[in-house]
Amino acid sequence: MVKAEPTWREREAALIWGVPMVLFSALAFVPVTVSLILEPLFPHARALGSVLLPGIGAAMVFGLSRLARCFRRDFDVITFFAGGTMVVLVVISMCAGVILASVVANL
Repeated sequence: MVKAEPTWREREAALIWGVPMVLFSALAFVPVTVSLILEPLFPHARALGSVLLPGIGAAMVFGLSRLARCFRRDFDVITFFAGGTMVVLVVISMCAGVILASVVANL
């Protein structure tokens, strides 16, 4: 049996799980990359960063898949919050790109 559209509760649960996973992993990407990979702060920091970055990426992909469940044809409050989260994610990603570019340029 295939469900055509998720129920309100399923969409709400997807929003509640998806938003923190996407935003926290997007915010953690730059500090982990800079302090553990590019300019290691302690011995074995690069090994720890190499383990953490795929985990951060997996959390972001899982959170984005949860947020994708929130979008429907009709516009409601869950769609509004999921869209707002996507806008915030784009802004964080652009800022992270600028910060990483400036750090790499100064190496």
